Amino acid sequence: MDILSLFTAFGLGSIISVFVQSYLARKSENSERSFRERQAAYIGLLEAYHRAAIDDNDTAAKYFGLWQMRCDLVAPKAVRSAIEQIVQTNDDREARVKAHDKLKAALRTDLGIAK
Repeated sequence: MDILSLFTAFGLGSIISVFVQSYLARKSENSERSFRERQAAYIGLLEAYHRAAIDDNDTAAKYFGLWQMRCDLVAPKAVRSAIEQIVQTNDDREARVKAHDKLKAALRTDLGIAK
């Protein structure tokens, strides 16, 4: 009877181990996918920001708006707030510099990049 209990215990342990490994793998995949989505959105946003600074026209503004919306879907509140400050400081050079620094800091923090 002790051998049967031993086999049962090892069998149950293996099943639990498989479930835990599956859960951890799925969690890691979701985290990696989320990181890639944010990274792509931020690169698009920065390219649109650059384009808007150079081309200062309606098309460039709409392109920035597209990437701002994409960031609204995947970015945390700190990044969304920093992007909003960029938009609000369009006509204030001094405030824009501060908003620009805030955006860089928020992006670095979210992506886990050293400052």
